[in-house]
Amino acid sequence: MEAYLKKLCFEYQVDEKEVKELLARMEMVYLDKGETIASATMPEQSLYIIVSGILHTYTTHEGEDRTIRFLSEGDAVLCYNSNQYAVKALTKCAAYYISEEEIEELCATSISFANLVRQLMEYQFYFKEEENMNVRKLTVRERYLSLLAEIPDILYRVPLKYITHYLGADVTSLGYMAGSSK
Repeated sequence: MEAYLKKLCFEYQVDEKEVKELLARMEMVYLDKGETIASATMPEQSLYIIVSGILHTYTTHEGEDRTIRFLSEGDAVLCYNSNQYAVKALTKCAAYYISEEEIEELCATSISFANLVRQLMEYQFYFKEEENMNVRKLTVRERYLSLLAEIPDILYRVPLKYITHYLGADVTSLGYMAGSSK
């Protein structure tokens, strides 16, 4: 089984057979670095399952992107018109894509698809709440180690400014943590 599929099934507690059936109905898309797939100005709702690359959800504060969460291989992201955050590719990405209309059609014709989509959405909302709690209770170092466990090569693939904003640290602190975690 491919790594992204294995992670998706494990993380989201979904059945591999159902996910493969869903992927067969989705379109493979390729995103360029810097491409936005969700924001307040984009009305379309859609679902992406990331095959490769790194994206981030972010808000813009004083003209700078402030990372809320990183998304990588095996993550699913439900995009919808939101004035709270946007989703942008930080590297070139490959992902499976399906529009809201196609999701609704699938869910109307199959209870197993409806349940799968519900599970993906529930997990995304659960993860958002967990992230909010972790910001308050985990130290910068604990968040850093958790991020490295999730995406081991992130320091080599993503500009440090996104990582430092996510951690709430400065570049010097990040360098110290990187040196002491080896």
